[in-house]
Amino acid sequence: MGKLDRKDKPFFSNAERFAELININLYQGDKVLVPEDLTLLRRRYPSLVGESGEKERDVMMLDEKHHICYGLEIETESDYSMPERVLVYDACEYEHQIRAIHKEHIRRKDYKHYREKKSRMKESDFILPVITVVLYLGEEGWTGRNTLLQMFHKAVRADRLYEAYIKGYDFPLIEVHKVEPEDYQTDLREFFEAMHCRGDRKRMMQLLQTERFQNLSDETEQAIAVHLYMKGLMEKMEKEGASMCKAIREWMEEERREGKIEGEKEGKKEGKREERIHIIRRMIEEGLDEQFIRKITRCTKTEFAAAGK
Repeated sequence: MGKLDRKDKPFFSNAERFAELININLYQGDKVLVPEDLTLLRRRYPSLVGESGEKERDVMMLDEKHHICYGLEIETESDYSMPERVLVYDACEYEHQIRAIHKEHIRRKDYKHYREKKSRMKESDFILPVITVVLYLGEEGWTGRNTLLQMFHKAVRADRLYEAYIKGYDFPLIEVHKVEPEDYQTDLREFFEAMHCRGDRKRMMQLLQTERFQNLSDETEQAIAVHLYMKGLMEKMEKEGASMCKAIREWMEEERREGKIEGEKEGKKEGKREERIHIIRRMIEEGLDEQFIRKITRCTKTEFAAAGK
C-alpha cells in the first residue's frame, strides 16, 4: 500500500481509536478494551510467498488486562485469499510467542523433561489468543472471501469432514460504507464521515466547513486525505504545509479554473463551428453545389447536413 501504509498505521495505532474500533465492532459498544491497557506490538513475520523477505502486521495490540492480542489489517482492495492471509498471520504470531517462551526456558535452563524441550514449552505455559480484524476502506463493497471454506474446491461426499474437521477460519470484517460514523466519539467519526463523502464534492465541502473538521489533528487529516484519491492533494499538504481543508479548497479552485478555461476553449470552438454552418447555409440558399461548398469550406458531412436543415 506504500503511502497508505505510512498514513494509516500511525492513525489506527493510537490506543484510543483502536479501543473504540474494537469495542464497537466486536463488543457491541461495551467498553471492554481500555486504551491504558493496550500495548502496541511491532511484528514482522517471515514471508511464505517468496524465498526471502518479511510480512509486517499493519497494527498489532496486546490487551494486557484480558491477555488477548488484536491484529488489524487495513485493506483498500478486496482480497480473495484474505482468510489464508489471516490464518498465516495468526499462526506466525503463535509461533512467535512459543519461540519467546522457549528462549526464556533455555535462558533459565529449567527444562526438566525431553518432552518439554521438544514442545518448546512446559505444561504450565500458555500462549495468548489472537483475533485479526480486517478493516476494508475500498469505495466498493467487499467481494473477497470471508472464510477459508470459500477457498476450497469441495470434495464430493465430504460434508461430514467439513463439519467436523475442516475449519472455516473466518474473520471480523469492517466495511467502511457500512459503518455508522455517529457511533464513534473519537476522530474516527470524522474519518468515517469523510470516507462516506468520497465522490460527492459538494457534500465533502459542506463537511469540511463544519467546526469539527476545522480542528482535526495533522495525523487525522493525513489519514483522511490519503483515501480521498485527489491527485496532488497529499503533495500540496506536505510541500506547502497546508491543512487538509485549505488544500482541498485550493485544489478544487484550481480544477474550477482549469475547467473554466477548457469551457472557454470549447465555447470558442463551438462558436466558430456555428459561424461556418451559417456560411454554408447561405451558400446552399444561393444554389451552390454540395461538392463545391465542401471543397471551399472544408466542412464535414455532419456540418453540411446541419446547415441544410
